[in-house]
Amino acid sequence: MPETIQVPAGLFKKFLRAGEVLSELHEALEDYLISANPTLLRELRVARREHVSGKTHPLGDLRRELNLSPSARASTREPK
Repeated sequence: MPETIQVPAGLFKKFLRAGEVLSELHEALEDYLISANPTLLRELRVARREHVSGKTHPLGDLRRELNLSPSARASTREPK
């Protein structure tokens, strides 16, 4: 079985544009869901005020407190 396939350039361009449109839709939906959630908006405003007023601590401090390596990353799935 061949390791590569040939796709017509026009079809490939349509595929790329569809991906861009889906990405735009995802961002718009995410913005809508955030704006439609008053509890989340309140929490984001509080977090922003705390950040601006200096009530936050650097991530490195938290990693040291939890004995995590500086390069430790949370296990999260990348969006598809």
